[in-house]
Amino acid sequence: MKSSSLRWRFTLGFIVLQACAIAASAALVIYLASAVSPERAVPSIWLSQEVADSIQPSAEGEPRLAPSESLEKTMAEWPTFWLLAEFDDGTIVSHGDVPEGIIANREFLRQFRTVEMHGYIGDPGALARSERLETPAGEATIFAGGVSMSQHGLLLWIGSVAVAVPALILATITLLGVPWVTRRSLRSLNDLNARLDRIDFEARGGAVDEAGLPREVLPVVNGINMALRRLDNGFETTERFFVNAAHELRTPIAILQVRIDTLPPSPEKTHLQSGVKRLTAITNQLLDIEKYRQQPPRRSRVELNGLVSTVVADLAPFAISEGYDISFEPDPRQQVIEGEVDALERAFGNLLRNAIQYGGRCGEITVRVSSEGSVLVTDQGQGIAPDKQARIFEPFYRINPHGSGAGLGLSMANDIVSDHGGFIEVRSAPGRGTTFAVKWREARVASL
Repeated sequence: MKSSSLRWRFTLGFIVLQACAIAASAALVIYLASAVSPERAVPSIWLSQEVADSIQPSAEGEPRLAPSESLEKTMAEWPTFWLLAEFDDGTIVSHGDVPEGIIANREFLRQFRTVEMHGYIGDPGALARSERLETPAGEATIFAGGVSMSQHGLLLWIGSVAVAVPALILATITLLGVPWVTRRSLRSLNDLNARLDRIDFEARGGAVDEAGLPREVLPVVNGINMALRRLDNGFETTERFFVNAAHELRTPIAILQVRIDTLPPSPEKTHLQSGVKRLTAITNQLLDIEKYRQQPPRRSRVELNGLVSTVVADLAPFAISEGYDISFEPDPRQQVIEGEVDALERAFGNLLRNAIQYGGRCGEITVRVSSEGSVLVTDQGQGIAPDKQARIFEPFYRINPHGSGAGLGLSMANDIVSDHGGFIEVRSAPGRGTTFAVKWREARVASL
């Protein structure tokens, strides 16, 4: 099953719940509006203002009726619509059949700022309204009526506003606030990820700090810490096994070497000596790997020219005895890198031993330090086929299964160089020799 974000699960859940609440609110408003009797009419709170806005002064300054688009629509829909506007100077603007009762009582009605009259006896749906308003032609008392306005429309409009505004606010809060709240609520998981990232796989005794984490996460953290403790115990057991096995092998291998050396010369003795030599190489390299893995790092400023020249000087007699000419080409400037001297000596030594073993016992082996700090080890042997170059750094992989190597030297060299922020590049072709180039990432080398 495809995993999904817990934050988006919360967010979508909140959005669905709130959408259901909005839909239920809208349905309730519509139901209540439909339950109101259409016989109960209410005055239009906008009608008098529309009439007042439509009374404009003429060129002579006299007030006249200039219906607005909205008022014209009302007059067309309701032929019974009437209006009467009376100014303080007695000027009257009217339209339609104004009821006699309004005309007879307008002096009385003018004393009030607003008067609403609901439902005539003969026409319960009709209404009338009196309101004193400011018009473009001056202040006047506006009488209007003859329009039967059911409260359905008004209630639906008010209900829609009552639902739409909170719904809009709720939607805004949902889209902006819920992800923010969810992110803040789940930041403890981000904190847990950061704590997991700080755990060093190579170090022992690592554990996730439980301080400040929510209770729901603590069982997971406890499970992780228990798994880390089991891994530590397993690593310690494995390390002790490798170290003890390598140490225990040394004694019988040494005894075997002594006994084989006492045998008279023969092809069988040569095969036995080759086998013992390979066993010795494997044992020593296993010990070197474990020693490098277990010892704490001791980084310091290392000058590459001096370090590589020491490695070449130590292995030059062995290379010459195997039939090679060997040369070292330092860079004229000092090349300095932060690293462990012993580990880097092992790495460059393994690369040089590999060149001696697979260089064909002839030609020249060249070791060079370039201007950018790269270290190149080149032989003139048979080269490495392209399909085998990708596997040469695998532990115990050997190009020649019948050779005396253990298949651990290049693997160890690659691990050491990687720990120092570099990589090993292989340039080789069958019959044209091989070059191993140790290069450094992120300008780790300083030239002096």
